[in-house]
Amino acid sequence: MKVKGNCILCEKQTELTKEHVPPRRLGNTGDKKTRTGNFEDFLKADFTKGDFPKGIKRKPQGNVHYTLCGECNSFFGSEYVKEYIKFAEDNRNFLYGNINAKKGTDSLTYSVKKINPIRVAKEVVAMFFSINGENDSMDKPFLDAVRGYLSDPKNNFFPHEDYQIIMNYYLPIGLSQDAKTKIPNDIIGDNIPHNVIKSFMTLDISGGKQIRFSEIQYDGIGFTLVDLKKSTFIIKEGYDLKTFLCADDKIKEMYLYKIPILTPMVITMMEMHNGINYPDPGSDLLVRWQLIVDFLTELKRFGAIKLNLFQNLKSNQRNHNRDG
Repeated sequence: MKVKGNCILCEKQTELTKEHVPPRRLGNTGDKKTRTGNFEDFLKADFTKGDFPKGIKRKPQGNVHYTLCGECNSFFGSEYVKEYIKFAEDNRNFLYGNINAKKGTDSLTYSVKKINPIRVAKEVVAMFFSINGENDSMDKPFLDAVRGYLSDPKNNFFPHEDYQIIMNYYLPIGLSQDAKTKIPNDIIGDNIPHNVIKSFMTLDISGGKQIRFSEIQYDGIGFTLVDLKKSTFIIKEGYDLKTFLCADDKIKEMYLYKIPILTPMVITMMEMHNGINYPDPGSDLLVRWQLIVDFLTELKRFGAIKLNLFQNLKSNQRNHNRDG
C-alpha cells in the first residue's frame, strides 16, 4: 500500500513507510498476533458460545503507522530500535521469570546492566511520535516539542517540564472468565494478549481534575506519556523515565526501582471490590492504578483518623470514670 504525505520528522512531502509500534521483533508481526478494537466490545460478548466481538479486528500488518519517510524510518531503526529491543526483551524476561517466584507482589525492582538509556528513551518517544503523528490523531505541539530531540541521538534536552513518560510492567495474562464480573480473560482468542496502543486523550477525573495522556501497553512493558500542561491529576506510581530521557549517550547500568505490575483483570476486580467505576476496563492502566492507590491511601488515612478518635474517646471515658 502506497501512502503519501508529510514525514513528521523531516517534514518533507514524500511516500510514507510503515512504522511498527512497537518494533516487529517484539511480536508486533500481524496476522493472528495483533488485534485492535474497543475493549468494551469484549464485555458484551458471550465467550461461552465462541462469540468473537465484531468490533475487534485483526491487523494483518501488525500495529503500524504511516508517518515517516523511508530515510527517517531507517534512521530510527539504526539509532534507537536495537537498544530498545534489548531493553524490552530483558525486562520482559525478568518479569516472566520472577512473577511466579514472587506471588502476591505488585511491583519489581531490577538493575539493567550495559544499556544506553537515552537510546532506549528515544525509541519510546519515537513510538509516541508515530502514534500521535497520523492525520486523524496528530498532536502538533507534541511533535514540534520532541522533533529536535529525536533528530539528534546525542540531544538530551527532552522537554520534561511539559511532558512526562512513566514506565510500568504489563502482565496481560489474567484470570479465567468470571461469571460475576462478566469480563473475559485478558487473553483474547488463540492465546493472544490484549495490547493497548492509544493516542492522546483527555480524561476527566472526579474532583474536577483531569489528565491528558497517550498509552502503550505491550506484553511485558508499558509506558504512559502525560501532557503536563493540560493535566491536573498527578501520577506518582510507576518509574519516571526522566533519568533515561536526559542521560548522556553512553552505556551504563540503570536501576529500575519498584516498577508496578499492571494487569487489566486484576485492576478491574480491585475497582469492583472498592466501588470504583471506570468507563474503559481494558486500558488507561497506570491512571487507573493511581486512582486505586489514592483511594486506598485515603481510606487508610480515614481509618487512622477513626481509630485515633476512638482511642481518644476511650481515654476520655477512662479519665471521666476515674474522676467520678
